[in-house]
Amino acid sequence: MEIVRIGVLGGTFNPIHLGHLLAAQSVQSLFSLSRVHFVVASTPPHKRPEEIIPFDYRYAMVSLAVAGEISFIPSRIELEPAASPYTIDTMEKLARLENPCKLFFIAGSDSIREVASWRESEKLLTLYDFIFVKRAGDSSTEASLPADMRHKIRDLTGLTRAQIRRRIGAETEDERLIYIVDTKVPDISSTGIRRLAASGGMIRRMVPRPVGEYIRKLRLYGEER
Repeated sequence: MEIVRIGVLGGTFNPIHLGHLLAAQSVQSLFSLSRVHFVVASTPPHKRPEEIIPFDYRYAMVSLAVAGEISFIPSRIELEPAASPYTIDTMEKLARLENPCKLFFIAGSDSIREVASWRESEKLLTLYDFIFVKRAGDSSTEASLPADMRHKIRDLTGLTRAQIRRRIGAETEDERLIYIVDTKVPDISSTGIRRLAASGGMIRRMVPRPVGEYIRKLRLYGEER
């Protein structure tokens, strides 16, 4: 039986923006992923709750953003029994749902600094592949990862897409690895979008059109127009 390759892009998505979508499209192509689950974080352990709008709004924006991509799936799996905000639990749920599969957790390269503090981080890095997408100006290095996991790192930055595909294809399917890639996506931040929206600024070039309309209609970030 063929093992399906599945991407898991977790995030607060407060709000989701074009950077998320372009990174997912690029990674899906490079790693031959059949689909990508956009897992909306319920109560992110590393963020202050007062900075985050309610889950239902964020999930609605993700659903609007991926509606035109049949292989992009909005996910509420963190809320499914047993509800948990931890990545290890999310990945175990998806592994059961998509069995047999090979799961690739996708995150921004800034998350490299946080992985060691995640619940059961070494188990995560042992059971699943990770793809860290390089962000402009980010200086995170593999030194932030547990020392006994650094041999798994495959730094693919600076390579062409053809070279990246060849390097990925040369790896054994049995080993779980940590990839670092540069997808050249625009440097867009959810924080910047929230600030612009709150001051009535234009965000239409940063988010999918339906998401921008949803934000404006409900004044999610306190904007005046």
